Amino acid sequence: MRKIYKIEVDCAHCAMLCEREAAKVEGVGSAAINFMTQKMTLELEDGADEKKVLKAVIKACRRIERGFDIEL
Repeated sequence: MRKIYKIEVDCAHCAMLCEREAAKVEGVGSAAINFMTQKMTLELEDGADEKKVLKAVIKACRRIERGFDIEL
C-alpha cells in the first residue's frame, strides 16, 4: 500500500537521512521524502499495521531531527 504523508523536516540533508532510516523500519518496503513539498511517500508491505509503522518511522527519524513529525 502506497501512502503519502505531510511531514515537517528542517533541512534537505536531514530529509535524506530520515528517508534512509524510514526505509529500514520493519513494514516499510520503500520510503521517499521530497524536501521541497515536505511530503513523505511510504510503500507499506502487505499486512503491515500502518499505525505501528508510522510510530516506528517517527521514532527513527526523531533520532536524526528532534522536530520531525508526520501529519495525519
